[in-house]
Amino acid sequence: MSGIEEMASRYIETKQALGFDFAGEAQRLRAFAAFLGGGDATEGSALAWACSGAGHPRSYQAQRYETVRRFSGFAHALDPAFPAMRPGLLGRTSDRVVPYIYSEEDVCLLMRAALSEGSPDGLRGRGLSFPIGLMWSCGLRIGEALGLEDADFDAHAGTLAVRDSKFGSSRTIPVSPGTAERIAGYVEGRSGKAGGRAPARMIVSAGGRPLSRDSAEGMFSEIRWTLIGRGGAFSGRRPRLHDLRHSFCVSTLLRWHAEGEDVNAMMPCLSAYVGHRRLSDTYWYLTGVPELMAVAADSFRRAMRMEADRA
Repeated sequence: MSGIEEMASRYIETKQALGFDFAGEAQRLRAFAAFLGGGDATEGSALAWACSGAGHPRSYQAQRYETVRRFSGFAHALDPAFPAMRPGLLGRTSDRVVPYIYSEEDVCLLMRAALSEGSPDGLRGRGLSFPIGLMWSCGLRIGEALGLEDADFDAHAGTLAVRDSKFGSSRTIPVSPGTAERIAGYVEGRSGKAGGRAPARMIVSAGGRPLSRDSAEGMFSEIRWTLIGRGGAFSGRRPRLHDLRHSFCVSTLLRWHAEGEDVNAMMPCLSAYVGHRRLSDTYWYLTGVPELMAVAADSFRRAMRMEADRA
């Protein structure tokens, strides 16, 4: 084993021992060591490796470089001869997508527009309208919604079992009585249209066939003109299905704030509910949203008033 490979192994073991999910970074570091072929790790070789290969976007190259740069700080602390590398030489590691935060009116418009997507049995339009409402009310990923089976819904307990989701995780989430009623109503209406047959998935399209993600995204691209044609401002990017999940997180925090809950203390509950592995992932969903910036500003003003009163 070369010196760089041994140092990389120590770094990977240290991060994993601290509980970090380090699989992706570990794979990149091993690829970098292989790229060096026994040569020295330098800032130049890190940049050359990060930019190697055709067709990679700049943010991906930056991510590769930053993986090596963080490792270089660890290695330099143990061996001063190992060069510490400068941050940000290839720019940002990701482009922050500003989500469109749907209002309740937006969601109602979309659900009504989805129902106009006709098929002889009426299942096509219902098959899109229902997951729009479900994602809005439960914060599900589109793949989680489309992967649901009838057995995943417990009407008595008012819960949904989300199985084999992102990163192979599963969770069971409570739903509101109103949402549970609508899930039961959709399943009953769908079964009646499908001749009482139980399909392989809860959400189906025409003929009782499971609704695929491609079909859902394609249908959504058509009906979102309902919003765009209304003259809304979308910051140069059209609303996405996934933005319903962002909207759920934002509306939940706004509701907690209005109810006087300790929002910071409740954040781990929201993170677990939406299936995030790290709390930072949930905070990432919420950054830069004007509605929450107003809440943060209000909290700051109240804190300053309390501090002034104590003084």
